Parts: sequence; C-alpha cells; structure tokens
Amino acid sequence: MAYTRACLNLTKSEGKGIRFMIPAFDTRYRPLTSRPFLRDDSYTEYAPCPALRPYIACFWAMEGNGKGGAVRVIPDTCMDIIIEINHSRQTVKTRLCGLQDYSVFKPHRVTGDEVTSFAVRFYFWAARLFLDLDFRDLYNQVWDLELVQPGYTAGFDIFLYYRLAGERIAWMERFLLEKLKPDQYNPNLYNAIDYILKTKGNAAVKELCGHTCVGQRQMERLFQRDIGISMKRTASLVRYQNVWREIVGQKEFRIQDAVYRYGYSDQSHLLNEFRRFHGVWPDQARQSALEWV
Repeated sequence: MAYTRACLNLTKSEGKGIRFMIPAFDTRYRPLTSRPFLRDDSYTEYAPCPALRPYIACFWAMEGNGKGGAVRVIPDTCMDIIIEINHSRQTVKTRLCGLQDYSVFKPHRVTGDEVTSFAVRFYFWAARLFLDLDFRDLYNQVWDLELVQPGYTAGFDIFLYYRLAGERIAWMERFLLEKLKPDQYNPNLYNAIDYILKTKGNAAVKELCGHTCVGQRQMERLFQRDIGISMKRTASLVRYQNVWREIVGQKEFRIQDAVYRYGYSDQSHLLNEFRRFHGVWPDQARQSALEWV
C-alpha cells in the first residue's frame, strides 16, 4: 500500500524508545464552525502545542454568566470534550460530544451563574487515540464523559482553581499527552482517511476499498468503531466542510466550479446537500458568518 510516506511522519516517542506513526492530516484539512471569524471575550480558540496538533484542532473557551444567544452548531467533523466549570456553585461537569451530521441551534442556559466552558476539539481521525471507546455509540450523541469512560475525569476538579486560559491549556496538554496512544492507529483506516482528504471528500466507497485493498465490510467496521459513522458519510461531511471553506473564504463563490471540483451531479445536488448539513442555504450561511469578521 502507498500509505505511510503519503500521509505520515515517522517520529520517536521521547523517553520510551518506541517508534510510532504520527498523522499529518491536520496540514491538509482544517474544518470550520458556523462562525469561523468569531473571536471575542465570550469565545476564543487556542492552538495546541506542536505534539498535539496532528490530533487536536484547537482548545476553545467560552466565558459568561449563561446569558448569551443561540449558536448554530454545524457538522465540523470533530469530537469535543467540554468541561463546564461553574464558579458560583463550585462544580465541574464534563461532556463528550460525538460526530454529528446535522446542524442545531444551542442556546446558552440562563442561570445567572458565573460559568466557564473549556473544551478540547479532536479531529475525527484522532479521538480514538485518546479514548478507549466504540464511537458508533457517540454518533449524534452527547454523553457524560465519566459515564462512558469511568475514571477519565479524575482530577478535573483542578479547573476550579484555574482562572487563566493558559493554565487550563497547560494542564490539559499534559493530561492528553499521557492519555495518547498513537500505536492504536489502524493503517487501513488511516489509508482510507488519507484518500478522503486527498480527494476533498469526493470519494466513492468502491474507490476507497480499492485504494486500501480492504473489503467493504471490514472497512465499514473500522469507520463505525473508530470514527462513529460510515465511509460514505465521512466523505460527504469532509466534502461539505471543503465547500463551506470556499464559501466563506472566497470573495465570490462560483457554485458551478464547486460542482465540478467536488464531484456533485449538478448545482441542486450541492445546494441541497449543503442545506441538509448546515441547516440554511450557502448565501445565508455566508452572511451569518461574515457578521463576525
């Protein structure tokens, strides 16, 4: 298979003498939220340290007293661990959000309490390396992290004493580096992901299986277990995210060019798939996103 050189860098684990593969997919694929330009006192994104960049899109934080407006959450092909720190009640709650394939408005709860939300946003190919779970149970679901991974959140009460983002990030990076098990990657799965990213999501199931030399049934099991969704749905979401990046990143989005570039059957196919995932038409999504520039 033409897998290892194309998408991985070979490095050595410090202090253990163990050689393992590190995926370099993050340099080729950067998913976006519905408000990719938002950066203010209420919401901020932070880049992880270099050792975690192949796995984590960002850390993010929201500050406030629960009196914000609704936020459109779109399929960003990521999984999140969200830590909710209630300074008023001195409590810490942790949620694990799986991949989703539809958009939803999520209002901030009006509590009056002083609350900080601090989160880790994993790329869809990476969460399996930090969590020992069957991810098909997380598809379009939000779970109490301690419930699905007992003992994982032991020590998270430390966040009650951290007021600075840098302190939270430093602690979480140490924690995640201890949890990271890069040797758990599956070469066949990562070979398929490499092909999906290389084609920007314009990849048929038959092509994926042919590229990896793995039968469809076996490959589907890998995607369901380690990502949570099927090969076809994974490719569709990656394609949607690439289209979304063009919509908000270009001065003028030429839909017919995108139809050809991403392998849609026609303009209606692109528009309807975008609306199915995003919840609104492209021009509405773009207008909403640019309000935060």
